[in-house]
Amino acid sequence: MNFAKLLAQHFAERPDAVAFYDIDRPVQYRELIAESERVAALLYTQGARPGERMALWLPNCTAWLASFIACARLGITVIAMNTRFRSHEVGDLIARGKCQWLTLWPDFKGLPFREILDDVEPAQLQGLKAVMVVGEASTEQLVADAKSFSYSLPAAPGVLDDIPHASDEAHALVYTTSGTTSQSKLVVHDQQTLIKHGLNAAHYFGIGQNDAVLLGAPLCGAFGFSTALAGLTVGATLVSSPVLNPAECAAQIQKMRVTHTFANNELLDRILDAAKDQHDPFPSLRVAGFASFAPSLENLPERAEKAGIKLVGLYGSSELQALTAGQPLDAPLAERQKAGGRLVAPDARVRARDIETNVILPHGEVGEIEILAPSLMKGYLDNEAATAKAIDAQGYFRTGDLGHTLNNQHFVFLARRGDFLRLSGFLVNPSEIEIFISSLDGVSNCQVVGVAHQGKTVPVAFVIAEPGHSLQEDSIITYCKAHLAGFKVPVRICIVQAFPMVESANSNKIQRGKLQEQALALLNAC
Repeated sequence: MNFAKLLAQHFAERPDAVAFYDIDRPVQYRELIAESERVAALLYTQGARPGERMALWLPNCTAWLASFIACARLGITVIAMNTRFRSHEVGDLIARGKCQWLTLWPDFKGLPFREILDDVEPAQLQGLKAVMVVGEASTEQLVADAKSFSYSLPAAPGVLDDIPHASDEAHALVYTTSGTTSQSKLVVHDQQTLIKHGLNAAHYFGIGQNDAVLLGAPLCGAFGFSTALAGLTVGATLVSSPVLNPAECAAQIQKMRVTHTFANNELLDRILDAAKDQHDPFPSLRVAGFASFAPSLENLPERAEKAGIKLVGLYGSSELQALTAGQPLDAPLAERQKAGGRLVAPDARVRARDIETNVILPHGEVGEIEILAPSLMKGYLDNEAATAKAIDAQGYFRTGDLGHTLNNQHFVFLARRGDFLRLSGFLVNPSEIEIFISSLDGVSNCQVVGVAHQGKTVPVAFVIAEPGHSLQEDSIITYCKAHLAGFKVPVRICIVQAFPMVESANSNKIQRGKLQEQALALLNAC
């Protein structure tokens, strides 16, 4: 199966069904197909050919979806780029992705796309042949030695008549991993793998052609695109906006009768805020899958439950795709709110490996999670060595995450492997310490990292105070000593205004590597 066949199937069955709401503008399947065919013909006329690569630098919008489908039709690989990226990330992705084409919306949201491109090292843009411009008819040259043309140009009829469709195995999409301590990797997925995963996710979460799915994350990342796949593959309606405004999302859920959404816990919490005190504010919403990117929102599951929303914990990655696993919909809240879950693919398998002895662990014991799943990437783009390191001879992906299995298809995620701390011989989840310190009066948020000091690993806490509160390091340490095991007590508490962050498609992620550097400098200064 490829995307052309998938859309043709939907068109044959329900041509007038709404495929996509661009804010509140409905786009029928017949319109989406016509748009993507026009864009494919336009690209081909401009010189695009199978096997080439396009950097797609757009927000969630019809043009994003149509451009992706057009590239899939031609066999062009899309390198998905976050609109929040700046010159360093943009230049790096275009260069490492070996992109010949770039699509962007220069006037979107007042963002300085032209200035960002001007700030990219010219050598990183040398491979570009052309820039397709969305949202305006200007053909001003945005990149030296690369022509610019309007996305809206008409295409001559019959251009694609003799052009074969890309194969099911053709590379379709490249995600960037959201590495917080090193250079991101470029993750390649082909058409049939993407579609099969969408079908498996739709079946697991109960999504059908009469449902509506709100995109709670940008299409440029695994979270947003996997959500789109779960709807698109079965002919459900996708609901989205270029900017994820919580109040607008709440209104869309109500107006478009959204049945499913998958988002980070911060967005879901703000959507509930937008609903204010309405009783049962979202009666159509059957499932809200969430990933916990904001640790301070532990009360969200109970809050959602009171509002009549069924929250389920999720698991995924760029390599395996998002929605790789989800907690059972019929499980009690205490189980449903945990990260991880049951693998959505019936033939997928999970196991945990001891990080020290390297042996496979029995169910219930904590180790590195390894997953065998049909949603697995084809590999890291142009990086066979990294691919071989990530996938073993049996096809299991080494996730780098710690957790424990319940059976060979169900597991609980605990933390990234590098985040767990070995303190006085005990394996400690730093979130345990973070949650405890965050519960103290005047503490807004907390992050705990481990660093090597005087021959052993010790915990150091970074704390943000609530507005109007003054925190004292000695008082926090004293309180921790009274209530935590001695080896869990941070040796230093650093009061900070903010945590170092890195932007990803799904959320802003804390750079724990930077915190470790700061912690080490703090201890060495003593």
